[in-house]
Amino acid sequence: MKSRLRALAAAVGALAAVAAAPRPSAVPAADRVFLGGRIWTGDPAQPRAQAIALAGDLIVAVGTDAEVRSYIGPATTTVNLRGRFVAPGFNDAHLHFLVVDTVDLTGAASVDEVQSRIRSYATAHPERPWVTGRGWVYGAFPGGLPHRRQLDAVVADRPAFMTSYDGHTAWANSKALEAGGITRETPDPEHGVIVRDEKGEPTGALKESAARLVGRKVPPPTDEERYAALRRRLDEAASYGLTSAQNAWTAAADLPAYERVAAEGGLKVRFYCALPMLKDIPPDELARYEEMRTKYPGPLMKFGAVKGFVDGVVESKTAAMLEPYVGGGTGELNWTPADLDRTVALYDREGFQIFLHAIGDKAIRIALDAYERAARTNGTSGRRHRVEHIEVPTRADIARFAPLGVIASTQALFASPDQNTFDVYAPTLGPDRASRAMAFRSLDEAGAVQAFGSDSPVFSMEVLRGIYCAATRMTPEGTPAGGWQPQERISAEAALRHFTRDAAYASFEEQRKGTLGAGRLADLVVLSDDILALPPAQILKTRVLLTVMGGRDTYRARDF
Repeated sequence: MKSRLRALAAAVGALAAVAAAPRPSAVPAADRVFLGGRIWTGDPAQPRAQAIALAGDLIVAVGTDAEVRSYIGPATTTVNLRGRFVAPGFNDAHLHFLVVDTVDLTGAASVDEVQSRIRSYATAHPERPWVTGRGWVYGAFPGGLPHRRQLDAVVADRPAFMTSYDGHTAWANSKALEAGGITRETPDPEHGVIVRDEKGEPTGALKESAARLVGRKVPPPTDEERYAALRRRLDEAASYGLTSAQNAWTAAADLPAYERVAAEGGLKVRFYCALPMLKDIPPDELARYEEMRTKYPGPLMKFGAVKGFVDGVVESKTAAMLEPYVGGGTGELNWTPADLDRTVALYDREGFQIFLHAIGDKAIRIALDAYERAARTNGTSGRRHRVEHIEVPTRADIARFAPLGVIASTQALFASPDQNTFDVYAPTLGPDRASRAMAFRSLDEAGAVQAFGSDSPVFSMEVLRGIYCAATRMTPEGTPAGGWQPQERISAEAALRHFTRDAAYASFEEQRKGTLGAGRLADLVVLSDDILALPPAQILKTRVLLTVMGGRDTYRARDF
């Protein structure tokens, strides 16, 4: 053991010597040098530094001011950070990036507020044949679900269709139900529920696949609307310090917008994209997936994953549970275990990384079982398959992630104890299961690689809000005192690592990004304060001052 420690120390010493070495005369000067900072590199071998030098789209040096000054040439731009904090560019490991703007119901806490926003939008857009929106929460409605009457009251002249904040339940007015052909005689589709009143009439609430009965009738966005939405979202992401994002579901109809922006040089975020995980995928479709993987190898656009849904969500009792919810029901699996095992094994054999949405403890167990069987059947390893969300795992299954090499893809803001959490989510689970919801600390302590995302537009892409929430388990207003399920809080540094180094590992890109070091991509973010030195409750006072992706500024605060 001592000899191994001596060897490790020698290797670290050698790395430090390389970092401290002056710039070789053959190496060109840096384009830009940042001095006088408080730099968190994410690299355990050199965790902190003062300065960093960039040339082209790469980092050429990280170290002390004295070391990095040697990279300054006649044309080098020098930036005095004045003690500001620098980190690797943030990486959102699970989101749905391209969202075309409609009625935004995010944060609407009551039926009146929801109706007011919809009414205002409908009045301002009389030309739209449908009024659509998203973002309502279950807790805003008495009983936890909306009714078509509440939507008819504000939009009666045309179909209106609103998706819940989690995307798993929809709310239709009477004209939208009519457009979808939904009546009291319409049977529930497979893996979906048409919610009905005591007389058997549809209420307008549509769970899971039932939402598609109406959703497929909604006019799709135009190419121009997708393009404009993508540009807006890129600006927003850059303002939050994001330089990378992992699209958990990439629609073919969205690709022209990405390609158009990329051709213009306007991509401000690097994308890792997952395609739908199809059961019994036809050979020609599998060949198309392979073609996408070859066509988009990165570093701006990369394909290499598929995404499947094992279950639904807690609030609508569609997440699959081992024991009944409070009030009954155990949710529903979207796959039989046999179908899931066969399908996972196929994609595993073809070399695809797999994302499995699994929220309930039963779904999480079945997802892990499928990965374990695929590795054994195919003799594969190192696939880094992922379980997405992992909201209420059992202790026994938390312990399986590290030995199986499965990524725990979690969302920091899912632990935000808002109205929905206390009025619907926690009561539906019951106290025992609620106590193990969003088990960030338990996953870390079990040695799992945990990658943080937002699931935007379910929650905001604001990484600093995510870090704050993971470290405090409180709302931005500081409630509840002491945090919700505080035993699962983690340090701000752990949360930062999950949004950088671990997120890069989750997409097989840890050799090029996620940490700051010579030869890595020049992706970084400058913050107004050292979030690792602040009390966690003050993290939200921190601002993003500068975002750099590939050596170019993608966002700069006016006062920086």
